[in-house]
Amino acid sequence: MVDGGSNVKARSSYNEKTPRIVVSRSHSGMVKQVALQTFGNQTTIIPAGGAGYKVLALLDVPDKSQEKADLYIHVTYIKKWDICAGNAILKALGGHMTTLSGEEISYTGSDGIEGGLLASIRMNHQAL
Repeated sequence: MVDGGSNVKARSSYNEKTPRIVVSRSHSGMVKQVALQTFGNQTTIIPAGGAGYKVLALLDVPDKSQEKADLYIHVTYIKKWDICAGNAILKALGGHMTTLSGEEISYTGSDGIEGGLLASIRMNHQAL
């Protein structure tokens, strides 16, 4: 809850140089190629299911079995209802979720995003 507490928080550090990137396991498109071209061959790609799970991978959560990632990148079409809760959690903690072109995600109009998304916390999101 914004300004009301949470059982999740940002981790103490993130790696912008050679990030661990969580991506869709079932709708990957060209995300691996985009990530490696952008961040280099030392980048780790973590395929995972569920947009909420991928956002939680960016955070410090009580479940120690949760994957740990520095970024969440999605390059194919995605439904807004799949990302809205994760986006709200990131925003409440000071993180960001935008389209790949850096635009804020609007939850009015169409029910999906064509241009993919980028989610981060405690990083220079605009530079990413």
